[in-house]
Amino acid sequence: MGKGALGLLSAYWPEMTARHAHIPLERAPQYTVHRSAKSDPDRPALITPNRSVTFAELSDLVRRAGAAIAERTEENGRVAILVDDPVSQAAFAFGAWEADRLAFVHSGPAPVGPLTDFAPDLVVARELAHAPPGVPVDTAYTLLRTEPVTFGKANLRSPILVLPNADATGEVAHNHKTLVGTAVAFGSFFQFEPGAEVVLLEPPTGWLGLAVLLGAWARATTIRVAWTAGWAGHPERVDYVAGSFAAAEARYAGATPALRDVRAGVGAILGIEGPFSPAKRRRLARRLGTPVLTLYGRNDLGPAIGSHPTWYLDDAVGIPLPNVDTRPLDPSDGAELTIGWDAVEEAEIGVKSVLAPAGGELSGTWLRTRLLGQVDPTGLYFVR
Repeated sequence: MGKGALGLLSAYWPEMTARHAHIPLERAPQYTVHRSAKSDPDRPALITPNRSVTFAELSDLVRRAGAAIAERTEENGRVAILVDDPVSQAAFAFGAWEADRLAFVHSGPAPVGPLTDFAPDLVVARELAHAPPGVPVDTAYTLLRTEPVTFGKANLRSPILVLPNADATGEVAHNHKTLVGTAVAFGSFFQFEPGAEVVLLEPPTGWLGLAVLLGAWARATTIRVAWTAGWAGHPERVDYVAGSFAAAEARYAGATPALRDVRAGVGAILGIEGPFSPAKRRRLARRLGTPVLTLYGRNDLGPAIGSHPTWYLDDAVGIPLPNVDTRPLDPSDGAELTIGWDAVEEAEIGVKSVLAPAGGELSGTWLRTRLLGQVDPTGLYFVR
């Protein structure tokens, strides 16, 4: 992005958010769960239909799971976590990262193909049938009874999480640095605060739910689970509702009265991955009674472009998150265009981000998203 555009864009940048943010050299659990457990040990980290756990309790569960996973797998081992319960899922996923193991996380039984390709050394699942033949399985969650341990220095660039890539034909590997970077960028951009509450509409098994969870827990923000059956005990007002645009439309269309009654004081953070309708956004915002803040991203990019958390345009997707650089490309040949161009009617978006793992279609160090839209002279993106 050119200097002129960056200068104009600075007028719209969130007041408390840096354009480029420092990424601590820490494990993902250390920067999120354990950090908040030290600052706000008694604050709820996760509220589910069945129970609530504080940051101190979750931190202990993560350390126990990490110790048990390390005991049962070799260095650089692979762990498949096929768990429905949100608390157990979080404990095992963060525990695998605590032990620097590569995790495949899925709510319930995973598709056979991806799980077989992943070739896990250990499976944590509700039923034996969910695991490939010959792979050790923990079905009683006895891993959480292991005494907690503290691990030594981590390899921050070693892969610790596998997600499907954008076209679901392969995998994208994240490491501690990309997950911590996501937590830093997402939490600061949307200005999460200790004591705030986020209703999360989908599990953290994809880029959006994962980014919300990491950003919230890095800043001692409470997550309320709304992706499981029997969601109850809801407050009338929270700070944010977060999920995919499609999930929000479905959940607020009347099928879930309990959720329909919840109002978000700051806004609804809704993820998109392709063409976007401003009219649909306006309709949903009226239905929710709150601003709809869109966020563009993918599993191989992480969160990339988001609506301003306190100022927004109905037609604009928004501006780049911290540590993300964007540029418009001519869709015919991929050549870079200048901001405020008039040579073409639409442009492709290219993204360069320290949050993004290796993957996607690379052009040098840039990922071509092949998402067409417009960008105005101030740097605001309008996806078509």
